[in-house]
Amino acid sequence: MDDLGIPSRLFESGYEPYGRKRVNSYFHLRWIDILKPALEDDQLEMLSESQFERILNMGGHTFSVMFIHYLLSRQLVTEKEFELWWLFVGKPIHYAIQDFAFVTGLNCGGKGIGRGKGTGKGKASSSTSIWDELFRGEEKPTFSWIMDRLVKGKRYKDPLIRLRLALLVLVEGILCPTCGTTNIRPEVVNRLGNIDEFLKYPWGRESFLLTVRSAKARTPEHYIQETMALQGFTHAMVLVAITACPSIIVKAGGGDPLADSSLSTSDIISLVVDRKLTVNPLSAKAVDQLGQADVRYYVCDDADEKLLSRGLGDQDDASVNNLVSLIEEDYPFEYNIWSGGVRAGDVKPKKGPPTSPQSSGENVSSAVDK
Repeated sequence: MDDLGIPSRLFESGYEPYGRKRVNSYFHLRWIDILKPALEDDQLEMLSESQFERILNMGGHTFSVMFIHYLLSRQLVTEKEFELWWLFVGKPIHYAIQDFAFVTGLNCGGKGIGRGKGTGKGKASSSTSIWDELFRGEEKPTFSWIMDRLVKGKRYKDPLIRLRLALLVLVEGILCPTCGTTNIRPEVVNRLGNIDEFLKYPWGRESFLLTVRSAKARTPEHYIQETMALQGFTHAMVLVAITACPSIIVKAGGGDPLADSSLSTSDIISLVVDRKLTVNPLSAKAVDQLGQADVRYYVCDDADEKLLSRGLGDQDDASVNNLVSLIEEDYPFEYNIWSGGVRAGDVKPKKGPPTSPQSSGENVSSAVDK
C-alpha cells in the first residue's frame, strides 16, 4: 500500500525470476578445512581466539547459490548505500554492517585499507622480504595459487610461511575476493609482518563494504540471467536470513534445537555456525510461501554494534524510516502490503554473454542446489 510510504519491491510479487537462477560467488568454504591441517596446533589455537574463529567453523557449510538468489530477488529498493532489506514470509529482514559483524564475528570497526588498482608487488617495499619469501618466482599470485601449496599440508615449507599463506586465503580468498583470479594485494602481505596486528585488523569492515556495494549495484537485468556474480562474502547474507528465520533449515520430525522459539539470535547463530550447514532451496521456498514461520526483522539488537552503521555515514531514506517506525509499532506485515517492482518477464537481458560459473571460478555443483 503506497500510503504506508515503505520501500518498493525490486520485482513485483509473483513475478520474480524463476528457474535455476543462482548467485555466482568467488569464495570456496571448503578451503577452510583444507588449510587447517597445514597449520600447527598452537596456530590453530591462536586463530580460534581471534576474529576468524567463527569463519574457521564454516568449512562444513555449503554456500547455497540458488537460495541467495531467491533472497536477493526479493529485495526492497532503497536509497541506502550500506544496507539491504529483503522479504521472507512477507516480513522485512535487515542486513547491515552490524548484522554482518554479528553472524561472522569479524572486526568491522575502524577503516580498512580498501582496494587499489595494483595487482603485482608494486612499491610495497616494506613487504618485499615477506613477499619474496612467500611467492618467490610468482609475480601475481592468487588465492588459488596459495591453495595449490597449502593442500600439501605440513610438508610445504615452514610453519610461519604456511600461517601467513593461510591468513591470505582467509582474507583475499574467502572474505574479500573480487574475481575468480583475485591477485594478492601487496598491502595485505605487508601487514603479515605483525601477525598480532593482522589478526586485529578490521577485515570484516572491508569484506562487508565490498559485499554490500556489489549487491547494491546489481539491477533486474542481472537477476534474470542464469548466473549473477557477486563479490565479497555473500555467505553472511545466508547466515543472517537463517538467524532471522531458523525454519529455513529446521527439518520436520522434531529433535532440532533450532526449533526452539525461545532461542536468542546469539544462540541461533552459534548453533548454525557449528553445524554442517546446507540450505535446500525448495524447502526454503516452501517455508516462505506458506507464510507461517516466525521472522526476526533484526538479528543484531546490540546498541553498541548499531554504532557501526552510523560510522559509515549512510544517506537518509524516508521510506526506510517509515519501515523502521512500523517495525517499532509491531505492524502486522503481510505479503499484500508490498507493492511496486518490475516483472522479470518484462526485463530485457543485458547485452553480451551472461556470467558463467566457469568464467568466475565458482563451483556451483552443490548437492542442495541440484
